[in-house]
Amino acid sequence: MMNLPLEAQPDSGLEERIVSTLVATGLVRRRRVRPAWPWWLAATAAVIVLSIGLMMFRHEHTLARGKTYAVLLYEDSTYRPAPAGHDAERVAVIAHWADSLDAVGKFERAGRLRGPGPLGGLIIVRAADDAEAARIGASCPFTQWGGHVEVKRFER
Repeated sequence: MMNLPLEAQPDSGLEERIVSTLVATGLVRRRRVRPAWPWWLAATAAVIVLSIGLMMFRHEHTLARGKTYAVLLYEDSTYRPAPAGHDAERVAVIAHWADSLDAVGKFERAGRLRGPGPLGGLIIVRAADDAEAARIGASCPFTQWGGHVEVKRFER
């Protein structure tokens, strides 16, 4: 037994020739290597991660220099309430206006007021002076549904 030759290594192309012959005769099929994730799933995950990252590191607008003013939205006798189910459309119009103020650092915060009385909303803005605050108040789209807007300087 000692005289038997050691194992001989087959040539490097033998496996590929055997597999090719088996594929050609139809006995086996080549297995396609698929990516771990479908491309659309990987792209969706990348968009979600990018969106979250942008939201976390989004540059906040610095507030404009000047004084703080309250823009008061009055739902008085001239105010026409939104038809049932259409209140969100009005909120979107005012939100778009507020976003335009935010882009230039003039917007601080806003909210709807609940309770008795005609005061229905409050928007806090920044303006250089009373005249600019009056222009901001006059540009508010709230008056297209009636009611009126009043601007007051806010002092702490």
